[in-house]
Amino acid sequence: MLGPSSVRRTEIKAAKVRISEALVVGVRQIKQFYALFTVHRPFRWAWTGSTFSMLSTRTLGVTYPLLAFTITGSSAYIGWVMFASTVPGLLCYIPAGALIDRLGPRRVLVWSETGRALLVAGLCVVMVSGSLQIAHLMAFALAEGVLSVLSSVAETALIPRTVEPDDVGLALSMHETTLQGVVLAGRPLGGLLYGMGPLVPFIANAGTFLFAGLVLRRLPKERAPDTTARDKLLNQIRAGLSELWRHPFLRSATIITALTNLMVQCLIVVFLSAATADALHPVLVGTILAAAGVGGVIGAFISPVRQQILRRIERRSAQHELAAALTQWMGLSRRRRSMMLVHVWACVAALGLTLAGRQSWLAFAAALLVIGLAGGLSNVTMRTVLSRVPADKNARVVSASRLGTYSAVALGPLLATLLFTGVQPQISLFILFVFTTVLAVAVTAVPGIRNSLSSSPATSSGAQPVEGI
Repeated sequence: MLGPSSVRRTEIKAAKVRISEALVVGVRQIKQFYALFTVHRPFRWAWTGSTFSMLSTRTLGVTYPLLAFTITGSSAYIGWVMFASTVPGLLCYIPAGALIDRLGPRRVLVWSETGRALLVAGLCVVMVSGSLQIAHLMAFALAEGVLSVLSSVAETALIPRTVEPDDVGLALSMHETTLQGVVLAGRPLGGLLYGMGPLVPFIANAGTFLFAGLVLRRLPKERAPDTTARDKLLNQIRAGLSELWRHPFLRSATIITALTNLMVQCLIVVFLSAATADALHPVLVGTILAAAGVGGVIGAFISPVRQQILRRIERRSAQHELAAALTQWMGLSRRRRSMMLVHVWACVAALGLTLAGRQSWLAFAAALLVIGLAGGLSNVTMRTVLSRVPADKNARVVSASRLGTYSAVALGPLLATLLFTGVQPQISLFILFVFTTVLAVAVTAVPGIRNSLSSSPATSSGAQPVEGI
């Protein structure tokens, strides 16, 4: 029988082996990303332009409200400017998809990034003239927000077209990893630039948007659309919505993602309420919220090897009957594998952490890390399936799916404020935990939903299914 010291040495040795294996996998992923970046020139241009565009979008999300406060001296206008910049997501996603399918994602991306550069440059001119009013800022934010929606849908439709079909999953993983990283870097960068002077970040963003547009112009031109075959815009929108609804996986995944996004936004509001009551330092609050972005980067990065990771989990759980049953129940088994199911149960586990940790900042950070990691994996999965939608309807289906998930992000804080005002954080967390658990059980137990998420359904037009979603 081994003594305590021997057991300890064995555990340390096993931990070292696992760390070395993880490092090997990480290095392999970086090599694959680099090879993809160098071999596929169109992907290189699309990724570069998209990265600079996303970085500017994130910095503007910080600098718009800061400028609003500088102009008015009142925090009341911060919400109005943020609303002006985000409301286009609720109004424009559906028509944006139809427009992109008509004109082509490359053409729309180039013009929308150029338009954003001109808009932000115009804002700089008005700022220099000293005549900027809050109404002007809201108008600029609203117009730029519309173009931001066009860019977002167009880049999602464009990325899969820049690589070979076998490399789509890897390309989307690299793009999603970058997106999550930009979320982490963009907000602090916006604050840093604004600290140098209110004009500085907007000059920088105008140049960044222009650079993105010039880079995207290097992509191969798309075939001119067949104007004689065009249907009415409203009919095209209906076709896109119908395509999403007919696709079992995308229909279920969009609804589930919207509901989990709603829960996450409510969780953040509860955390902020608790942090305010406990007088947590703003730096610590920002660091805890950034945990979701860190998890998202990790999840997107490991997405190409998710099947190997899940197989290893399945092998380990097979040694215990209860663990094996739970593995199959939560979508981790080979026969009924589903990253969307894993995402829902990860949210349940995360909320359980906050309850078990009695609202400690460490428990909130761990919960957001877990949610971000699962979200990064499920985002790549959804984008991979979306890339299999027929090219002539791709942007419309992307926009319909994006509207469903974005609406929850936009409306979640308002709903949480209405529901949880005056409610103790522990009770609020318990309500969220019960809601998410009921959702997870329903998704797992209802055969129709479970089958749509556990299989690899093809699109209605017979596109190839995605393995191991």
